[in-house]
Amino acid sequence: MINNNEKLTKVGINWYPGHMVKAQNEIKENLKLIDIVVEVLDARIPFSSRNPLITDLKKDKPEIVVLNKSDISDKDQNLKWKKYFEEQGNTCILTCANINDNIKKIIEEINKKGKEIYDKKYENKSVNIRPIYRVLIVGIPNVGKSTIINKIANRQAANVGNKPGVTKKKQWIRVNGNIDLLDTPGLLWPRLDDKDVGLKLALTGNIKQEILDVEELAVRGIDFLISNSCYKEMFIQKYKLDLSDLDNNVYDILEVIGRKRGCLVSGGKIDLEKAANIFFEDFKSGKIGRITLDII
Repeated sequence: MINNNEKLTKVGINWYPGHMVKAQNEIKENLKLIDIVVEVLDARIPFSSRNPLITDLKKDKPEIVVLNKSDISDKDQNLKWKKYFEEQGNTCILTCANINDNIKKIIEEINKKGKEIYDKKYENKSVNIRPIYRVLIVGIPNVGKSTIINKIANRQAANVGNKPGVTKKKQWIRVNGNIDLLDTPGLLWPRLDDKDVGLKLALTGNIKQEILDVEELAVRGIDFLISNSCYKEMFIQKYKLDLSDLDNNVYDILEVIGRKRGCLVSGGKIDLEKAANIFFEDFKSGKIGRITLDII
């Protein structure tokens, strides 16, 4: 196995496109208009997908934490993370963006918090207005933010893609006549100095695969799985491995997977890059099983 204290050697992540700088500045400018912040996190990496810049930017605004992709994350870890965020004073909702009941919970919480804000604001004033709750939707790239916005709006209001970095500019979206959603590009922080965080973002597909060494990524993912007793069994079953296969070097385990999946090149050698890509796609899509990388 790879030494747990060993850092990524080939994956240096410094990815902060210009549109993210612009988006960060626009968030600062628009925060005075915002009533509620909805931060969408990846339930598989609640800590690693939480952008510290967003925490600083929102300041004292009420927050709803949405743990998306909870259908492919560890059930027990989901509950522990939900409790963690609630103990911090946030509302926390577990979602799979494609399930409408999950989306209804988000809308209900927005209306609840919005009503509390407006009741307090106008409690001593005799005014009869129709409140508009202005909501900032934030999250790192590819966390499912745009899908959630489209579900809330009940229309194709935001661009959706299966690669990070699809949303390039902010846009206001009116929902049900009383909610204005501000969609923003996915924000990564300027430099990911913690390479373990970078690894987790990569394995879950939240940063572009093109900037990574996919073989290095795959062996790190395999090492994580075989180091966890629960996930090790999922891994063995998925790739029909023998326990003796796990006694090998992690690169050798990747080679076994490649051989079983027919990743052969001339001379009977294994195409490790192809095998790594197979593992990466299986991991990212939840085909190996319900896995959480940030263990609480």
